[in-house]
Parts: sequence; structure tokens; C-alpha cells
Amino acid sequence: MPAPVNGGFQRGARVILAGIDEAGYGPRLGPLVVAASAFRSACSAARHDAWPQCRFLCGPGPLVVGDSKSLYPAGGMAALESVVLGFAASRSSRPVDLAEFLEMFAAEGAGSARSLPWYSWRNPALPRSVAPCAVEISARQASEALRGASLEYLWTRVCVVDEARYNQLLLRIGNKAMLLFGRNALLMRRLWDELGADGVYLTVDRHGGRKFYAGLLDIVFPDAGIAVLRETDDESAYRLEGRDGRCMFVRFVVRAEGVDSSVALSSMWAKYVRELFMGLFNDYWLSRAGSVKPTAGYWVDGERFVADLRAAGVVSDADAQRLIRWK
Repeated sequence: MPAPVNGGFQRGARVILAGIDEAGYGPRLGPLVVAASAFRSACSAARHDAWPQCRFLCGPGPLVVGDSKSLYPAGGMAALESVVLGFAASRSSRPVDLAEFLEMFAAEGAGSARSLPWYSWRNPALPRSVAPCAVEISARQASEALRGASLEYLWTRVCVVDEARYNQLLLRIGNKAMLLFGRNALLMRRLWDELGADGVYLTVDRHGGRKFYAGLLDIVFPDAGIAVLRETDDESAYRLEGRDGRCMFVRFVVRAEGVDSSVALSSMWAKYVRELFMGLFNDYWLSRAGSVKPTAGYWVDGERFVADLRAAGVVSDADAQRLIRWK
């Protein structure tokens, strides 16, 4: 790509719109999953104070893209699965089972997670909660919605951090906020390396009270100059320019899934992958202690679940070290 003009991209350039979100940051049990989705936009580059939005509207049918925190409680796995597999099928062949899904879309961590007995004991077929025809309808609807918004879906990639690896990383890094940022950084770096020459506008869902990211970005992108655009209570935005012409605008936004469809889609992918793993998790332990009620993995109920497993005598001390996430 030609060198950036006036701290942005050349007029008329088709740019990349991308979003990152997570699922499983708070629970005590189950994996943390972080996802990034990328789209090519037919619109020309914008100024950083007129950030181009990745927004597409879908008509009636199985394809509803939104915040997974709202969609999952209302519609369960079906609300996520038809959309996630529909987008996957709109870009390539639909994965037929979990192993193929992870091979196609996992950026890191899938092998580690699948080495744990409660995630490796079965390889569930996909789709799990909807009929294959629903996925086909969603794939067509996704293509139509994106055409209407002048967007091309490029890919989604996920990072999976299982409980044992979570604890290892937490011990090494020191706090969970930096653990999460590390996964974000891996996906940001992938966007930069693969698509930075096209110019990327990236929106990341912001967690906690941090609003200063320039120092962290400088570590992740030693090959880029970094300029601070704004750092407010709601949004922190930066411009990254590489010596080789690559350019990326990155903003960290509170509740970003509500303002950007690429973040919302990433939210759905992350939640879908987490719930696939939680399904394996619950089925594994309930097959050994059938009277125990399943868990979503959050703190109070997660503590209850582990206590029930201990009472049933099915959890060893070694398992407990890998099963329970530290604070």
C-alpha cells in the first residue's frame, strides 16, 4: 500500500474493519476465549475522528448478529450456532465437528485445551443445536447482508485459554487483565501482519478501568510508530504506522459490541466456542457423577460444582489444580 497520507490512508483505499471481543473472562471454570473478526470495506478510508463503522443489518430469519451476553440467555446455543457456522460456511466449507472447527479457526490454544481429559474425551459433530439447513440459510443471509453493507467477510480467529494454561499464564504474568491483553495482542498482531498493508480500523472491547494503552502497544508493535489520538473514560484510540507502509487505527471502547458489528460477531464466536467446551466439560463430569447439576462456570455456582464433584469422589487433587481457575 502507498504510504499513509496525513496520518491516515490514501483516499479511495479499501480498508479493513475488524473487531475483538472475549467470553469467559469472569468465570472460575471453563476456558477464556478471545475472537477477532475481519471485513474488507468498499468505503474509502476515513479520518480517525470519523471512524468507519462495521455495521450490517439482517432481515428476518436465523441470522441475528449482536451482543452474545444478550443473545445467549434468550436463545441459547442455537442463537449463536446458526450465525457462527453460517459465517464460516459463507467463507469456506462448514466444519463437520469440533476438531475440524478448531483446526480451521483457532489462532492458538486449541491443542492445549484438547489435551485436558474433560475436553478431549469426545469430538462432537457440528452443528449441535440447529439443523444443517439453518446454517445454509444463515450463510446465504450473511452474504446478502454484507453485500448490502458493501462488506466482504474475511475471517474470524479464536484464542482458547483452558483452565490449566490460564493458571500458568496468570502465574507468569501476574494479573488477569494483562493475560487478556496478551490474547488481544496476539490477534492484533495477526491483523497487522496479514492485513496491515491494506489499512485496518480495529475496535476492541475495553475491560476494566484502563484507558492508557500506548505503552502496551509499543511492546506489541516495535515495528510501528504509535500516536495517541484520544484517551477518555469511554474510548482510547491510537494510530500505528509502520516503516513499510502498514497502518492500523486501534480503539478500545467500552461496550464495543453495541456499536460495531465486527465486535458483536467476535463476541458470538467467542461465546460459541466457550459453550462448546463447557458442553464437553459438563458431560464429562456428569458421566462420572450423574447426580451433580451442570454449571455455567461462574464463581458461586462453580464453587458449588467443584464441591459436589469432591463430595462424589470424582476429582483428584491433580485434577483440581487444572480444573479451577485462579483469581
